[in-house]
Amino acid sequence: MFKLLSFKYHLCYLGNSYDLIADACRDKTEFFSFLDSREWRRLRRSFGKFLNADISHYPIYYWFILIFSLYGAIHSLILFTRSFFTKKVDGNTNNPQIVRRFIIAGAFIQANIWTLLLYAALFVSPRHMAPWLWVHLVIFAWKLAGATINAHFGRKSGRRTRTTIYAIVYMLIIWIVYQAMRSFTAALEQDAPENLRLCLHFIDPLLKYVKDEFHLRTDFIHSSGF
Repeated sequence: MFKLLSFKYHLCYLGNSYDLIADACRDKTEFFSFLDSREWRRLRRSFGKFLNADISHYPIYYWFILIFSLYGAIHSLILFTRSFFTKKVDGNTNNPQIVRRFIIAGAFIQANIWTLLLYAALFVSPRHMAPWLWVHLVIFAWKLAGATINAHFGRKSGRRTRTTIYAIVYMLIIWIVYQAMRSFTAALEQDAPENLRLCLHFIDPLLKYVKDEFHLRTDFIHSSGF
C-alpha cells in the first residue's frame, strides 16, 4: 500500500536537506528542539566533514601532524642518542647487554617512524604515515593486553583510571593520524603536493630573507676589502 504524505512533510524534508526554512519546520516546544536549529545543523555538518576527512579541514590535519611529528622526531632522536650512549640498564636482569640492545633497537625504530611521519607532513606523503600507524597500533595492542592481564590478576588495581585515560588518549592520537592520512590522500586527489605544503608559505620568505642577508653581508665584506 502507498502512504500519502503531506506537502508540508515534503517541504520540511527539502528544507532539512538544503538548510531552508529550518526554524519554521522544527517544533520549538520540544526540549531538544535547539538541536534542529540552523546553527546546530551547520555544526553537525562541519563535524561530519571533519570525520570524513574532508579537504576543507585539511589545514587542521596538516598543522597538527607537522607540529606533532616535529616534536615526536626530536624527542625520539634524543631518546635514541641517550640509549645508545648509556651503558647502564635500569632494573635487575641477568643479561643487561641483551636488554640494552633491545632498548636501542626500540629507540631506533621509534626514531625512524617519527622521522617518516615528519617527512609525510613536510612533503604531503600519506603513505609515509603507515609505518607510524602500524607500529603504534602494535604497541597499543601490546599494552592493552598487558593491562588486561594485570587487571585480571588484580595487579596495579590503583592505576586503572590512569591506564584507561592513557589508553583513550593513545587511541585518539592514532585515530587523528589515520584521519590525517585520509585527508592528505583526499587533498592529493584535488591538488598538487607543492600547493598543499602549507609550511612553505612561511619557510620560503624566511629562507629568502636569510639568503638576501647572506649575500648582502658577503658583498659588504668584499667591497670593504676584507
